[in-house]
Amino acid sequence: MAVEFLDVALSELTTLKVGGTAQRVVRVTTEAELVELVAECRNIGSPLLILGGGSNVVCSDSEFDGTVIVVATTGMQWSEDRVRVSAGEDWEEFIVDALDRGFGEFTPLSGIPGTVGATPIQNIGAYGVEISDLIESVSVLDRETLCQSEMQPDQCAFAYRSSIFKMQPDQYVVLAVTYRLTPTVEIEVKYPQLATVLNVSVGDRVPAAVVRDSVIKLRGSKSMVVDISDADSNSTGSFFINPTVERGVAPVGCPRYPLRSGDPREDSHVKLSAAWLIENSGVTKGFTLHPEKSTIRVSRNHSLAIANLDSGSAEEVLELASHMRQKVFQQFGIELEVEPILVNCALSDLLR
Repeated sequence: MAVEFLDVALSELTTLKVGGTAQRVVRVTTEAELVELVAECRNIGSPLLILGGGSNVVCSDSEFDGTVIVVATTGMQWSEDRVRVSAGEDWEEFIVDALDRGFGEFTPLSGIPGTVGATPIQNIGAYGVEISDLIESVSVLDRETLCQSEMQPDQCAFAYRSSIFKMQPDQYVVLAVTYRLTPTVEIEVKYPQLATVLNVSVGDRVPAAVVRDSVIKLRGSKSMVVDISDADSNSTGSFFINPTVERGVAPVGCPRYPLRSGDPREDSHVKLSAAWLIENSGVTKGFTLHPEKSTIRVSRNHSLAIANLDSGSAEEVLELASHMRQKVFQQFGIELEVEPILVNCALSDLLR
C-alpha cells in the first residue's frame, strides 16, 4: 500500500490550528488505499479519525490514540447531467471547474474551505443554497461491514447542517459525492445580504461568475475564507448553528429566518440568528477571556467564529465557546448547538 506517513500534529492539519499528536497520520490519494487502510484499522481495533481539509473540526490537545487518515483522493467523472467527485477533491477547485463547464449553481457556496467529502457530512449551505438539494448520491464505505454502497438523499438524514454521517461519525466513510448538474449561466439571488452586495433585489438573476466573486468578497470581509494574511480566518467558520425555536420564544429584535418549505415545524417555529444572540448576550467581536495570555478570541469580523491568532490551545477554544453558549442561555434561555465536530473533547455543561 503506497501511502504517505506524515510526522505532524493535528494542529497542522486543521484550519483552527489546534490539536495534539496522533499515533499514526497517513495520507491516502486513491480510493483503494482509503478502503484498505480503513479495513486495516478495523481489523486491528485501532481508533480512526478521517480528515479532509480539517476546516470544521476541533481536535483535543491530547494525543489521538489511533490512526488519522488524511483523505487526498482525486478524480471527477463528468457526464451531461451529473458528476462524481472524489472525497479528497478541494471544494473550491470543484466549484471553479463546474463554473468553467457552465454549471454555476454551486457558486453561492464559494469560499467554504474543505474538501468535497465534507459537503454531505456537514450538509453545507450558504446564501440560499443547500448542498443536499444538489446531491444525487453519496458513495460510502461502511466501517463495520466494509461494504461499499451508494446512499440516496433520503437515506442521508439531511437536516440543517447535519446528516447521518455527522450523527453517526463511526459508521461511514465518504468515498465520493455525485451531484446533479443543470446548465446554469445565471443564478437567482435568494439571500438579502447577497442581494444588497450585488445591488439587486431578491429574486433577480445574476451571472454566476459575478455571484461567485461577490460571495468570495463577502465571506472574506467576515474572515470566512482561509487567508494566511488574516489571523481571524484561523477558525472553523461558524462555531454555532442558527437555533430553531418556537415563535413565542424568539427575542424581540432578533433576526428571524423561515424554515425550509415542507418542514413540519414551519408554521410554529422560526430560525434565529446565533450571531445576534451572542452579541446581545454581551460577547462582542474580538472578545477574549484572557486578553493578557491567550491568542484565542471571538473573530473581530464575525461573532460566530472563534479564531486562533497564534498558538492557542483546544482547551482555550472550548473554554471560550462554553462561555459564549452559557451567556446566550442565561440571557435568552436558548441553547446553542456546536457546528464543528469535536474530537475527544467537549464543551462544559450548561449551568441551569
